[in-house]
Amino acid sequence: MVGTVKRVLFAGLSLVCIVAISGCGASTTSSAMDIVVGKVFNVTGNWTGTLTDSEYGPHAVTLRINDSEGTLTGVLSVKDHVCLSVDATEMLVGTWNLTIEGTATGAAENTEGDNPLTPVQENSNNGSVSLTTTTFTETVIDEAGEEVDYERQVTFALGGNSKSLTGTFSGNWIGTGLTCRSGIEGTLTITRP
Repeated sequence: MVGTVKRVLFAGLSLVCIVAISGCGASTTSSAMDIVVGKVFNVTGNWTGTLTDSEYGPHAVTLRINDSEGTLTGVLSVKDHVCLSVDATEMLVGTWNLTIEGTATGAAENTEGDNPLTPVQENSNNGSVSLTTTTFTETVIDEAGEEVDYERQVTFALGGNSKSLTGTFSGNWIGTGLTCRSGIEGTLTITRP
């Protein structure tokens, strides 16, 4: 009887070892495996996507970002937008290229997407991005003939990973659209290769 138990235990242990060894070379095509574990959240590069304005609809965008340890600078181009495109501003104040600056913050350890039971941070490639356009001061003459300065700026709050970001934008700007100066808002979705 003892010999049979030993043989069963030995066979079971052998089977576990064989399964474990063969599993080391296993692969999967699951999208969960597309996560880049251990890669630092960095958004440097050329991004493309869609800016959808609540008033003026969807517009193609390109965004060039330089990420220097979380400090961001770059240029945003919005095609055919009555407030934000180069064409919308060239007759008013000259061509403006939507210079942006901001910050990128990587996800913290032991937050959503990270398994606290493992030694690596699985969500290290995730984070948030905060961007603002350079503030533009528009001077207008009011009804009394006095000059009044208005600060124009658009802010963006995005989240995601180093290859895909989504979020919102809001602010006021110059342009030919009726709501450019009173306020624009919407969503932005961008990706990069």
